[in-house]
Amino acid sequence: MPADKSKPDKPRYQRPPRRKNRFNEREVARAGRAGKAIGAERVEVDPATGKISIILPTGKSTTPPDDLLSKL
Repeated sequence: MPADKSKPDKPRYQRPPRRKNRFNEREVARAGRAGKAIGAERVEVDPATGKISIILPTGKSTTPPDDLLSKL
């Protein structure tokens, strides 16, 4: 067998670069379920910064934050 190949290598397909921050439906649904499970006031999704925030209720809470996080 000849060691020299006369066929040039095919260029590999490259996907276009991803946008900086992109959420998929699964991530947002998971954050929403987690927020609902711990009794969050709301869940904020900021695509500009790539941040999903779970806002806990303000005021007097009978459950300490450590207990809220254990429900996740």
